[in-house]
Amino acid sequence: MVSKSLRMLGVAGLAAGVALALAGTADAAPAHTSVVSNARSHLVSHNKNSYQSTNWSGYVQTGTFTSATATWNVPTVTTSSTDKYGSDWVGIDGFNNSDLIQTGTEEDTVGGSAEYYAWWEILPASETVITSLTVHAGDSITGTITKGSSGKWTITLKDNTTGKSFSTSKSYSGPGTSVDYIQEAVDVNGSISVPPKLSKASFSGLTANGANPELTSSGEILLVQSGTTYYTPSSVSGGNAFSVSYTGP
Repeated sequence: MVSKSLRMLGVAGLAAGVALALAGTADAAPAHTSVVSNARSHLVSHNKNSYQSTNWSGYVQTGTFTSATATWNVPTVTTSSTDKYGSDWVGIDGFNNSDLIQTGTEEDTVGGSAEYYAWWEILPASETVITSLTVHAGDSITGTITKGSSGKWTITLKDNTTGKSFSTSKSYSGPGTSVDYIQEAVDVNGSISVPPKLSKASFSGLTANGANPELTSSGEILLVQSGTTYYTPSSVSGGNAFSVSYTGP
C-alpha cells in the first residue's frame, strides 16, 4: 500500500523530517498526522490580505473557539494516472498551533479510480475512517465540532443526502485558537500531493461558537505550489459561505 500522512496549513513535520503514517491494508485511508513545531512553516506569503499555503485553501479565523460547523458538497475528483489526494473539512486549531480536532471527507484519485470516504481526527493520532458512512461525490455533508464538559469534545458528521450520521465523544486539550474551513492537498510519505482536480466545493452554514463567524478576506488562504495556484476560494457571502475552485493546470 501507499502509506500516507496528511497535514494542515501549520505542518512543520516535513521541515522536521518527520512524517507519521497509518499502516494498514491497501485500502487504508491517509493518516491526518504529522509533527508540528511552527504553525506557519508552510505559509508561502501573505499578500493582498490572502495567505498562501502549499496544502490548505479556504478560510480561517483566529480567536477562542469551542464549536464549529460547516456544510459542504463532496467535490468530484477527476481521475488521473498519477495518484493525488484531496480533502474537505472543518476543524478547530492547527493554524497557529500544533493541535487540531477535525472531521471531513476525502476525495482521491488512486490507481486511476476515484475514492471517497469520511473521517475524523485529533492530532497527534492518525485519522479514523468513519466506516458507518458511505459518501459519494455530490453528497451534502455537515461536520460539527463541539466542546463539552470534562475535556470531552463531540465530533459529528452527517451525510444530508442519505440522512445517515456519525457522532463520537473524545478528549481534546487544544487551546481552540482558530477555526478552519478547508480544502486540502494531502501529505503522502512526507511530500504534499499535487492537488487533485476537484469540482467546485461550496461551504455554507458556517458557524463558530454557534454564531456566524463573519469571515473576512483577511482569513483567505490560496493553495499554491511551485508558483501555481491550484485551489482558490471565492469571496465570502454573508460572512458564512464561500466556495473553493480548482484553478490549476
